Amino acid sequence: MSQEARDARLGLTGLTGAQREARIRLLTERLEREAAAARAALEARRAGAPPEERDGEVPPSPSGHPTT
Repeated sequence: MSQEARDARLGLTGLTGAQREARIRLLTERLEREAAAARAALEARRAGAPPEERDGEVPPSPSGHPTT
């Protein structure tokens, strides 16, 4: 992806240097909040899951057939 395409995708085209910095800061803060929320949700899900599911393994179904 070219720099111009990346800038356009991020809404950075036509901005002054200070505006670019502010926009990048806002995008970074948003990404950090979303990542923290996703980590918290994953930890909460893992905390409520049986131990075998916490490691990313899916236990077999009661019938013995694969669940995926």
